[in-house]
Amino acid sequence: MIAQDKCFDCLQKQVENLCLVLKPHNASSITQQIKDKLAQKAAQSRTLAPPQIAIEIYQCVEQNLGISDPFIHIKQESMVRAHSICENLLVSYPAPVLERTSSGKWSVDSMRRRLDWAIRVAILGNVIDYGSQSAFSFENADFGFEEMIFGDFCLDALIDKLECAKILLYLADNAGENIFDEVLISSLKEIYPQLQIYYALRGKPIINDLTLEDMRHPLAKGIGHYCTLIDSGVQSPGFVYADACERAQKLYDEADVILSKGMGNFECLQSHKDERLFMLFKVKCDVVAAFCGVEKGTMMLKHNVK
Repeated sequence: MIAQDKCFDCLQKQVENLCLVLKPHNASSITQQIKDKLAQKAAQSRTLAPPQIAIEIYQCVEQNLGISDPFIHIKQESMVRAHSICENLLVSYPAPVLERTSSGKWSVDSMRRRLDWAIRVAILGNVIDYGSQSAFSFENADFGFEEMIFGDFCLDALIDKLECAKILLYLADNAGENIFDEVLISSLKEIYPQLQIYYALRGKPIINDLTLEDMRHPLAKGIGHYCTLIDSGVQSPGFVYADACERAQKLYDEADVILSKGMGNFECLQSHKDERLFMLFKVKCDVVAAFCGVEKGTMMLKHNVK
């Protein structure tokens, strides 16, 4: 998805929001430098997705701040807050019980109910995002489970793919979302115990996206019981195959199912039409809303075949 004019405005606003949070002494200098860089990028040939442009923007921010991971404390707090929210959510909306048939297999209906529930929980986690134009706060975020409005919800197509899948690649997104992702991944592993699941993280810190180092947090370790954590090598807040390390590329090529979490991954992968690729995200901006033909705030389980 090629960056549009509004995408450059969004990146500028992201940096301004970060400066409001961190309050660096050189905030005005940082925002002006970013404004100049974005103007230069906007005047050039438009070939990159917004997350690819974000790499240079946040490198500039890091250099000015003298900090390699400006969001480290925000990410740690997000884990704690997300854990509390998810715990309360699971009390109010517990996992549907899996039931076995006389043959010992999971019943189709109970399996479908569990996956429907787990996918909704995982997508709800995508509410967390410090990389959107609107300043995010847990206090003002809407984690209402019953209030979720979906555009695409391609559950049947996903189940069809999962039935014979051996390898699943899950492209992670923001810190805190992993708590919600664990609900889906643990359900997938319970229903499909033969499934090898890989959870791909960013290659270096950028915005509040998850890295392998972030997964050392005590509240993040549980997900490792159900999947293998890998460093994708990708430095942008969206998965770019060409920038991924050899191992991540190999897993992408060999995966029977790919779950892409978040809008950044969507922006980078939507042009890759692939029957293995399913995208889970909340629509957070007007550009993506118009592209998908839905209202901003809509939740999506999109099968990226058309």
